[in-house]
Amino acid sequence: MTNLTKNSWTDEIFNRLTTIIPKAPGIACFDFDNTLIRNDFGEKIMEELLHGGLVYVPKDLSDFFRDKETWKDHSKLDPTEKERLVWEEYTYQLKEYGIEKGYRWTSFIFEGMNQKEYYEVSRRTWERVNLPDRDSGVFPQVEMKDLIAYLNFHHWTVYIVTASPEPGIAAIAHLFPVEESKVIGMKQELGEDGKYSHKLIEPYTYGEGKVKAIEERIGVYPDLAFGDSFNDYPMLCSAKQMAVAINRDNPEFAKACSAKGIYIQPYFTFPPVLA
Repeated sequence: MTNLTKNSWTDEIFNRLTTIIPKAPGIACFDFDNTLIRNDFGEKIMEELLHGGLVYVPKDLSDFFRDKETWKDHSKLDPTEKERLVWEEYTYQLKEYGIEKGYRWTSFIFEGMNQKEYYEVSRRTWERVNLPDRDSGVFPQVEMKDLIAYLNFHHWTVYIVTASPEPGIAAIAHLFPVEESKVIGMKQELGEDGKYSHKLIEPYTYGEGKVKAIEERIGVYPDLAFGDSFNDYPMLCSAKQMAVAINRDNPEFAKACSAKGIYIQPYFTFPPVLA
């Protein structure tokens, strides 16, 4: 894409992007959920696995729940009730321990798959929820997909840095297009059988963990960074040339970002501009 389409970008951000990007190639890092895409794809993968009855995970999940007796053999649970209980516990974890620990808690839901199975689950989920005609659907933001095309044209290196499971996002990265190897996300240990464990490989890509992962995996801080929440704030602050906060009506986040000179982009319009 030789020219960036303006769509919903503010004048200030659009002018700055179209000034910086053509000058010289650099590194751009994008958060995924609610930044590069609309809504939360990580949770949709969770839904897919729960709908399927958690067929990949061990029968004994008592280590992950307060009601240990119920979860000694989850295969005995009614599927609908099992799904309800998982979301109930997830809500409890978020409320009691905060977002990062809540996200970490979900890792057992994604265990037991090999990479091929992980990719199949992710791509099946995407086909189910990719509904650009619905505000509740999960789909690429037009502005962001155009921006990646513009970055690629000018030979930038584009990364996705997400708290969602790395294989789940890597499976659909080609749709944006971003190389699979340029997805940095929640990493789980691989067993000798080639299947993912619930155990996470640090740093976990949440908050400061995103910056630590960038340091380890890329080796330099990004020139451009994009994110939509306090989870992304450290990454936005690390950007060398420009950072853009996607503001989903969060005044505290917008205020903190403004204080650091981070550009504020109102959440993109819906229906999306199909330019």
